[in-house]
Amino acid sequence: MYKLILIVVLSIFSFGNNLTLKKGEIQAHTEIFGDSEINPKTEKVDSTLTIGENIESIKGKISIVPLSLVSDNLHRDKHMYNVLNIETNPSINIEIKSIQKTDTNYKINGFLTLNGVNKEISSIVTIIEDPLLLNLSGNFSIKLTEFNIEPPSLLFLTVRDQIDIKYKLSYRKGK
Repeated sequence: MYKLILIVVLSIFSFGNNLTLKKGEIQAHTEIFGDSEINPKTEKVDSTLTIGENIESIKGKISIVPLSLVSDNLHRDKHMYNVLNIETNPSINIEIKSIQKTDTNYKINGFLTLNGVNKEISSIVTIIEDPLLLNLSGNFSIKLTEFNIEPPSLLFLTVRDQIDIKYKLSYRKGK
């Protein structure tokens, strides 16, 4: 019985090491046609990632609370929270399913859940690894309408449907 418990415990730890988020920043960008830019960002990122033998083995989830997204216009932020339906969808999640090496970077494939809609996404990411740290920086774009969100408008001003997302995440490696 002791050997069986030892094998189970060792196999659990051999599947992957936890990556502990040290610092994270996620920024969105869109525009109001004919008026201005909207650039909300957050540093309140929650993450549960693991890594096995190599970078391509990274799996897990990255989440933010939409209320933590803040721009330079608090009135507009309140409207953004309504558009994102934060009362019924209090988090935005990315589930990493696979990472593939490209010529110079990596490509992350996964799923983004926004407004209760789960869609497949991919992102080109630069990953810098050393024995203790793992730094990811990349970007991707989505369309609001793909997540059942109508771009807001007021009179003749309309928010662009496309949202560009940039991220920088720094992890400490270890169990």
